[in-house]
Amino acid sequence: MREYVIESDKISSPVTLVLLSDLHGCEHPTLIKQVSEIKPDLILLCGDMINHHHQTGEDILVTAAVVKELSAIAPVYYSLGNHELERIGLHEHDAVKRIVSEGAILLERDYVDLEIRGNHLRLGGLYTPNSAETAKPSSDSVEGFLSEFCSTDSFRILLEHRPASFTDAIYPAGFEPELVLSGHLHGGHVILPFVGPVYGANSGFFPKYALGSFEFGNSNLIVSAGLSTDRHIIPRVNNPTEITKIVLE
Repeated sequence: MREYVIESDKISSPVTLVLLSDLHGCEHPTLIKQVSEIKPDLILLCGDMINHHHQTGEDILVTAAVVKELSAIAPVYYSLGNHELERIGLHEHDAVKRIVSEGAILLERDYVDLEIRGNHLRLGGLYTPNSAETAKPSSDSVEGFLSEFCSTDSFRILLEHRPASFTDAIYPAGFEPELVLSGHLHGGHVILPFVGPVYGANSGFFPKYALGSFEFGNSNLIVSAGLSTDRHIIPRVNNPTEITKIVLE
């Protein structure tokens, strides 16, 4: 487990979040127990919880079962990643519907206003491409969502699967939620001592924002190493799977 503390004058009493990303339908026998022990106020799923490479649908069943158990611990909110979008693009719309039906609330260009322990939070989810050229929030739907999402005095939390979508597009466009939560890069797969993460999908070698906490103006970006144990192209080395605990104070 990796833990972060985010301080803000908009928070009057501690709020505990659990961020889970990039499960890719992998099984983790102790995941539910570990999350339960954290006693989170919210559980946030930041995309790629299923795997578009799976042909049998087993990844959907695994993820749906995880969501059902997580929803008994705390409210679960789910934003999309590229693997969900690829499954939907293959007309497998039921993949996401099955997961949501087990107790998750889907946020895609949508947000909810929450009151937790006397704190006012606005929680939103957005998926955009991750290159500087294609991620510019130029479409009416993306720019409109971001403008409305940010127009509040509440503490704003944005789930955006790909960190580059924030660093290369959303932040340069002037949108600065207090907290942005991402995954996608699997912590860089291989982490070298004194060097750091080695490779990130769509980000190339030695990606700067593959893992950790980063400040951008009024925003904090937290990137999770994720939960996937699939080998993919590059195996994980010196890079354990991660449950991310975030305490707002």
